[in-house]
Amino acid sequence: MRGLDFVAASCGHRYTSGMCHHYVGAKKHPELYAGAFDIHSTLFEFTLPNYWPLSKVPIIRPNDNGEREMVPAEWGLLPFWWKPTDKAPKRSGFQRKCFNAKSEEVDKKPSYREAFKRRRCLMPAEEFFEKGHYFHLPDFTPFAFAGLWERWRHGEETVESCTLLTTEPNELVKSVGHHRMPVLLTNEEQYAQWLNPDIVERKVLEPLFLPTDPATMEFYKAPEK
Repeated sequence: MRGLDFVAASCGHRYTSGMCHHYVGAKKHPELYAGAFDIHSTLFEFTLPNYWPLSKVPIIRPNDNGEREMVPAEWGLLPFWWKPTDKAPKRSGFQRKCFNAKSEEVDKKPSYREAFKRRRCLMPAEEFFEKGHYFHLPDFTPFAFAGLWERWRHGEETVESCTLLTTEPNELVKSVGHHRMPVLLTNEEQYAQWLNPDIVERKVLEPLFLPTDPATMEFYKAPEK
Protein backbone atom coordinates (compact mmCIF):
# COMPACT_ATOMS: atom_id res chain seq x y z
CA MET A 1 0.00 0.00 0.00
CA ARG A 2 1.51 3.30 -1.07
CA GLY A 3 0.81 7.01 -1.34
CA LEU A 4 -2.82 8.08 -1.19
CA ASP A 5 -4.01 4.52 -0.62
CA PHE A 6 -1.98 4.32 2.60
CA VAL A 7 -3.21 7.74 3.72
CA ALA A 8 -6.81 6.77 3.03
CA ALA A 9 -6.42 3.60 5.09
CA SER A 10 -4.66 5.39 7.94
CA CYS A 11 -7.01 8.38 8.13
CA GLY A 12 -10.21 6.70 7.05
CA HIS A 13 -11.06 8.62 3.89
CA ARG A 14 -9.76 10.59 0.96
CA TYR A 15 -10.38 14.32 0.76
CA THR A 16 -13.63 15.39 -0.85
CA SER A 17 -15.35 18.75 -0.96
CA GLY A 18 -18.14 17.23 1.12
CA MET A 19 -16.01 17.00 4.24
CA CYS A 20 -16.07 19.49 7.11
CA HIS A 21 -13.38 21.82 5.84
CA HIS A 22 -14.21 25.31 7.12
CA TYR A 23 -15.33 26.89 10.37
CA VAL A 24 -15.44 30.22 12.16
CA GLY A 25 -13.83 31.01 15.50
CA ALA A 26 -14.26 33.94 17.84
CA LYS A 27 -15.55 37.00 16.03
CA LYS A 28 -15.01 38.96 19.22
CA HIS A 29 -11.93 39.01 21.44
CA PRO A 30 -10.73 35.43 22.08
CA GLU A 31 -10.40 36.09 25.81
CA LEU A 32 -14.16 35.58 25.95
CA TYR A 33 -13.36 31.89 25.52
CA ALA A 34 -11.63 31.87 28.92
CA GLY A 35 -14.99 31.84 30.69
CA ALA A 36 -16.82 29.67 28.17
CA PHE A 37 -14.24 26.88 28.38
CA ASP A 38 -12.79 27.41 31.88
CA ILE A 39 -9.28 28.18 30.63
CA HIS A 40 -6.86 28.99 33.46
CA SER A 41 -3.54 29.23 31.63
CA THR A 42 -2.11 30.59 28.37
CA LEU A 43 -4.55 32.03 25.86
CA PHE A 44 -3.49 31.61 22.24
CA GLU A 45 -4.00 34.98 20.58
CA PHE A 46 -5.46 34.49 17.12
CA THR A 47 -6.53 37.30 14.85
CA LEU A 48 -8.34 35.72 11.91
CA PRO A 49 -11.61 33.94 12.77
CA ASN A 50 -11.83 31.89 9.56
CA TYR A 51 -10.12 28.51 9.55
CA TRP A 52 -9.29 26.09 6.75
CA PRO A 53 -7.22 22.88 6.60
CA LEU A 54 -3.49 23.42 7.27
CA SER A 55 -4.11 26.79 8.94
CA LYS A 56 -3.20 27.25 12.60
CA VAL A 57 -6.27 26.98 14.78
CA PRO A 58 -6.77 27.29 18.55
CA ILE A 59 -7.15 24.09 20.55
CA ILE A 60 -7.84 23.62 24.26
CA ARG A 61 -6.14 20.79 26.14
CA PRO A 62 -5.01 20.00 29.70
CA ASN A 63 -1.47 21.14 30.52
CA ASP A 64 0.97 19.31 32.79
CA ASN A 65 -0.81 20.73 35.85
CA GLY A 66 -4.20 19.56 34.65
CA GLU A 67 -5.36 23.10 33.83
CA ARG A 68 -6.79 23.93 30.43
CA GLU A 69 -4.58 25.87 28.04
CA MET A 70 -5.29 27.29 24.62
CA VAL A 71 -2.50 26.77 22.07
CA PRO A 72 -2.13 26.84 18.27
CA ALA A 73 -2.11 23.68 16.18
CA GLU A 74 -2.12 22.99 12.45
CA TRP A 75 -5.49 21.70 11.30
CA GLY A 76 -4.69 18.34 9.74
CA LEU A 77 -3.37 15.61 12.03
CA LEU A 78 0.23 14.48 11.61
CA PRO A 79 0.82 11.34 13.71
CA PHE A 80 4.03 11.05 15.68
CA TRP A 81 5.19 8.10 13.54
CA TRP A 82 4.93 9.80 10.12
CA LYS A 83 8.20 10.03 8.19
CA PRO A 84 8.98 11.82 4.91
CA THR A 85 9.86 9.62 1.93
CA ASP A 86 11.11 10.23 -1.59
CA LYS A 87 7.56 9.80 -2.90
CA ALA A 88 5.93 11.83 -0.13
CA PRO A 89 8.49 14.37 1.09
CA LYS A 90 5.98 16.92 2.38
CA ARG A 91 3.89 16.41 5.49
CA SER A 92 1.14 18.64 4.12
CA GLY A 93 0.09 15.92 1.69
CA PHE A 94 -0.66 13.58 4.59
CA GLN A 95 -2.29 16.28 6.71
CA ARG A 96 -4.70 17.26 3.93
CA LYS A 97 -6.25 13.79 4.24
CA CYS A 98 -6.48 13.89 8.04
CA PHE A 99 -8.34 17.04 9.05
CA ASN A 100 -11.55 15.05 9.70
CA ALA A 101 -11.74 11.80 11.66
CA LYS A 102 -14.82 9.59 11.51
CA SER A 103 -16.06 9.02 15.06
CA GLU A 104 -17.21 5.52 14.07
CA GLU A 105 -13.63 4.36 13.55
CA VAL A 106 -11.41 6.87 15.35
CA ASP A 107 -10.28 4.29 17.92
CA LYS A 108 -9.12 1.89 15.19
CA LYS A 109 -7.43 3.93 12.44
CA PRO A 110 -3.61 4.07 12.78
CA SER A 111 -3.49 7.86 12.46
CA TYR A 112 -5.92 8.48 15.30
CA ARG A 113 -6.09 5.61 17.80
CA GLU A 114 -3.26 6.74 20.11
CA ALA A 115 -4.42 10.34 20.09
CA PHE A 116 -7.96 9.17 20.84
CA LYS A 117 -6.75 7.49 24.02
CA ARG A 118 -4.23 10.10 25.20
CA ARG A 119 -4.49 13.42 23.35
CA ARG A 120 -8.07 14.62 23.05
CA CYS A 121 -8.74 18.35 22.76
CA LEU A 122 -11.44 20.93 22.21
CA MET A 123 -11.51 23.03 19.04
CA PRO A 124 -13.54 26.15 19.95
CA ALA A 125 -15.81 27.64 17.31
CA GLU A 126 -18.92 29.73 16.73
CA GLU A 127 -20.01 28.45 13.29
CA PHE A 128 -19.25 25.65 10.86
CA PHE A 129 -19.79 25.58 7.11
CA GLU A 130 -21.51 22.89 5.06
CA LYS A 131 -22.89 23.05 1.51
CA GLY A 132 -23.08 26.82 1.27
CA HIS A 133 -24.59 27.30 4.74
CA TYR A 134 -23.26 28.31 8.17
CA PHE A 135 -24.53 26.44 11.23
CA HIS A 136 -24.39 27.81 14.78
CA LEU A 137 -25.99 27.76 18.22
CA PRO A 138 -28.53 30.44 19.21
CA ASP A 139 -26.92 33.87 19.74
CA PHE A 140 -23.70 32.43 18.29
CA THR A 141 -22.85 30.86 21.64
CA PRO A 142 -19.36 29.30 21.51
CA PHE A 143 -19.13 25.52 21.29
CA ALA A 144 -16.31 23.06 20.62
CA PHE A 145 -15.61 20.34 18.12
CA ALA A 146 -14.42 17.10 19.66
CA GLY A 147 -10.79 17.06 18.53
CA LEU A 148 -7.53 15.14 18.74
CA TRP A 149 -4.03 16.57 18.76
CA GLU A 150 -0.54 15.22 18.07
CA ARG A 151 3.08 16.30 18.45
CA TRP A 152 5.44 15.29 15.63
CA ARG A 153 9.20 15.77 15.72
CA HIS A 154 11.77 15.45 12.94
CA GLY A 155 15.26 16.78 13.53
CA GLU A 156 14.92 20.34 14.79
CA GLU A 157 11.29 20.64 13.66
CA THR A 158 8.32 20.16 15.98
CA VAL A 159 4.74 20.32 14.71
CA GLU A 160 1.60 20.21 16.81
CA SER A 161 -1.50 19.38 14.78
CA CYS A 162 -5.15 18.48 15.24
CA THR A 163 -8.25 16.99 13.64
CA LEU A 164 -11.97 17.19 14.37
CA LEU A 165 -14.33 14.26 14.69
CA THR A 166 -17.38 13.85 12.44
CA THR A 167 -20.64 11.95 12.79
CA GLU A 168 -23.90 11.33 10.96
CA PRO A 169 -25.76 14.56 10.13
CA ASN A 170 -28.80 15.73 12.06
CA GLU A 171 -31.93 16.74 10.17
CA LEU A 172 -30.84 20.37 9.89
CA VAL A 173 -27.50 19.58 8.24
CA LYS A 174 -29.09 16.85 6.17
CA SER A 175 -31.61 19.39 4.84
CA VAL A 176 -28.86 21.16 2.86
CA GLY A 177 -27.72 17.88 1.32
CA HIS A 178 -24.70 17.05 3.48
CA HIS A 179 -23.85 13.53 4.65
CA ARG A 180 -21.62 14.32 7.65
CA MET A 181 -21.35 16.93 10.41
CA PRO A 182 -18.79 17.68 13.14
CA VAL A 183 -19.15 16.20 16.61
CA LEU A 184 -20.26 19.22 18.66
CA LEU A 185 -19.69 19.60 22.40
CA THR A 186 -21.87 22.32 23.88
CA ASN A 187 -21.57 22.36 27.67
CA GLU A 188 -19.05 22.01 30.48
CA GLU A 189 -20.07 18.45 31.33
CA GLN A 190 -19.24 17.35 27.79
CA TYR A 191 -15.99 19.34 27.71
CA ALA A 192 -14.83 17.76 30.97
CA GLN A 193 -15.72 14.25 29.85
CA TRP A 194 -13.94 14.60 26.52
CA LEU A 195 -10.76 15.99 28.13
CA ASN A 196 -10.71 13.51 31.03
CA PRO A 197 -7.37 11.63 30.71
CA ASP A 198 -8.68 8.74 32.80
CA ILE A 199 -11.21 7.84 30.11
CA VAL A 200 -9.62 5.71 27.39
CA GLU A 201 -12.48 3.42 26.36
CA ARG A 202 -14.61 4.34 23.38
CA LYS A 203 -17.83 3.05 24.97
CA VAL A 204 -17.80 5.76 27.65
CA LEU A 205 -17.44 8.52 25.06
CA GLU A 206 -19.88 7.19 22.44
CA PRO A 207 -22.86 9.28 23.66
CA LEU A 208 -20.87 12.40 22.75
CA PHE A 209 -20.73 11.25 19.12
CA LEU A 210 -24.49 11.50 18.60
CA PRO A 211 -25.60 14.26 16.21
CA THR A 212 -26.52 17.51 17.95
CA ASP A 213 -30.23 18.04 18.49
CA PRO A 214 -31.31 20.15 15.47
CA ALA A 215 -33.73 22.07 17.69
CA THR A 216 -30.73 23.61 19.45
CA MET A 217 -29.12 24.86 16.22
CA GLU A 218 -29.71 27.56 13.61
CA PHE A 219 -28.33 28.14 10.11
CA TYR A 220 -28.22 30.68 7.32
CA LYS A 221 -27.11 30.75 3.71
CA ALA A 222 -23.59 32.01 3.13
CA PRO A 223 -23.46 35.40 1.39
CA GLU A 224 -22.64 35.21 -2.30
CA LYS A 225 -19.21 36.51 -3.21
